[in-house]
Amino acid sequence: MRNIHLLALLLWLPFTVKAAERTAGINVDSRVKYQHVSGFGGFSPSPQWAYWLNDTQMNTLFGKADSQLGLNIVRLYIANNKSGWSASVANAKAAKRNGAFIFASPWSPPAEWKSNGSDSNGGELLEEHYADWANFLNDYYKYMKGQGVTIDAVSIQNEPDWNASYQSCIWTGEKMAKFIREYGHLIECKIIAPEAIHFSKNIHEPILNDPEACNRLDIVGGHFYGWDGSSYPLAAEKGKEVWMTEYLINERQEQNGININWKDDGFLFARSVNDAMLANMSAWVHYSLNRYYGCLGDGKYGTKDNVITKRGYILSQYAKYVSGNTRIKHSVTDDTGKLTASAYISDNGETVTVMIINPSADNYTTTLTLPFYTLQGKKIVTTENKNAQKSDISTDGETYNPQVDIEAYSVNTFVFTKSGDRTDLPETGEDSGTLIFSDRFASYGASCIPEGWRSKSEEGYREAGNYSLGPRIMGFSAEGDMQYAFYFRTGSSAFGYVSYGEKTGHRLTLKPGKYTLAYSVVGWKTTPAVKAAIQTASAKSIKTLDSKPENFISANGSSVRITNSTEYSLDFEIETEGNYLLKWIMPASNSGYNEALLGNVRLMYHGDGTGIGQTVTDSNDSQIVKIYNMQGQRVPQLQNGINIVVRANGSVTKILKER
Repeated sequence: MRNIHLLALLLWLPFTVKAAERTAGINVDSRVKYQHVSGFGGFSPSPQWAYWLNDTQMNTLFGKADSQLGLNIVRLYIANNKSGWSASVANAKAAKRNGAFIFASPWSPPAEWKSNGSDSNGGELLEEHYADWANFLNDYYKYMKGQGVTIDAVSIQNEPDWNASYQSCIWTGEKMAKFIREYGHLIECKIIAPEAIHFSKNIHEPILNDPEACNRLDIVGGHFYGWDGSSYPLAAEKGKEVWMTEYLINERQEQNGININWKDDGFLFARSVNDAMLANMSAWVHYSLNRYYGCLGDGKYGTKDNVITKRGYILSQYAKYVSGNTRIKHSVTDDTGKLTASAYISDNGETVTVMIINPSADNYTTTLTLPFYTLQGKKIVTTENKNAQKSDISTDGETYNPQVDIEAYSVNTFVFTKSGDRTDLPETGEDSGTLIFSDRFASYGASCIPEGWRSKSEEGYREAGNYSLGPRIMGFSAEGDMQYAFYFRTGSSAFGYVSYGEKTGHRLTLKPGKYTLAYSVVGWKTTPAVKAAIQTASAKSIKTLDSKPENFISANGSSVRITNSTEYSLDFEIETEGNYLLKWIMPASNSGYNEALLGNVRLMYHGDGTGIGQTVTDSNDSQIVKIYNMQGQRVPQLQNGINIVVRANGSVTKILKER
């Protein structure tokens, strides 16, 4: 009987399960740069809410003091009657006093300009009123300027692809391109478009592919409702920043009437912001700022009225320490696969910021590998019990490998200051030799076959184009070995392959000499044999390499991190100058499919000289149809330094552009 009482007492006593202590590593490489980050902010307010923020609230949100959030982008609502414009003046002035970028979005043109005669839901803007609408938007800009505040940009339409039950107006991408092309010049500030609800490419790509409309468009904006996690390479190719301009995460609270939970909500929110950065977006703009799901609470679902929320502190860590920087390459070594991160460098190269999100119950001792030496840094962390808490980090002498602690269930910002240059930077992963062709498939987005590439499977040949199933480019987490990879397969009837240079207009022109073809392969659901081949234009093989990947994965998407691909290199020699193709062949399968992923394709030349075919000081060469930097990323124009170019005749050469 006493033993029973003792057991009951032990069961009653409170106890805590100690968090697991783990190790991880994050390598930061500033030599590989991605997008410039303009900032972070929110909406004040949407048309549904009959209030605007007061100066105290605006200062809390946009002020730069330690007790303020430091947001730097505000989105305003453009009423479709001019009598409603005065309501946004005070918020606009307060935002400008705090140095914020201001853009404004309309929900619907006036009823008399629409096809359904309603200023409420649906309908299209009649083309005979395109000029009226452009002047209307510009009148808002001029009105605000007359009130003493300059609006930086206006949007053409909020969610043009959503026939909402509230104010809305429907546009196709082609019609919006026509509007911007023919009437965009009437708008005196920057233009943001199209602000599609799902960030759909079929809405903004017609604008980007229209030279005049593209020239008048300043920022590609879109919303995250149903976003598929992809990046927008066409926008980068055209030199446009991509902004996430609205997202509302509150389904659980309103559907179930439950309070916000840090372990669920905090990391759903943080991951959304970080995913946008990893998808090369330059801004992240939340929905209404002063709501239980905003940066200031309203007293509902566990928030306190006008008190900064956890979401507010998380967004503040990005706004204060990432805005104005450029995202750079990073990789995560984490056996649990739970940590996610992003890294940034200041314009002067003197500071590096690393964001680390830990949504797990484990603690991590994490080694950061920085691109420079440091003596000091600072940590900013938000947990269930801490709100953007700051502390200093002192290293034991100069180091490029500081160790940092990552608490369970935490969102962390680490900022390190440069104390000296590194002279021992490792190779970037490129093999020795002169890079003459490179494709990491990062310039196209998912669900396509890029120009110049071809795939053959049991279904037949696939040329350049968009495909939702079968052989195509797949997207993965930017933190892995391959963010994008070419998925290809074969069935039981005949071998399948993926190739570059097979199409007449996209041959690789190689001169005599020694070369190395480097690439990465990972299996899909199994580890099939993959044979790499260098072939002549008539498909005669010069050299082959059997490469069976050591590992496989079985899912794709922005949350899947490829950390187990196998790297291969094939050395070969060309005796006769001519056109050649690269091919990866997979044998037929006796049961089901053989499937694999190919990525990180690079071709190096080991001959004399630099491999540079031409030195230029400008970009005026109409025969150049594609330009890549030395990391294999497609760029819109020749960059200072070495470029890989594809000409209209399919030849691939290198150009040195001098300042």
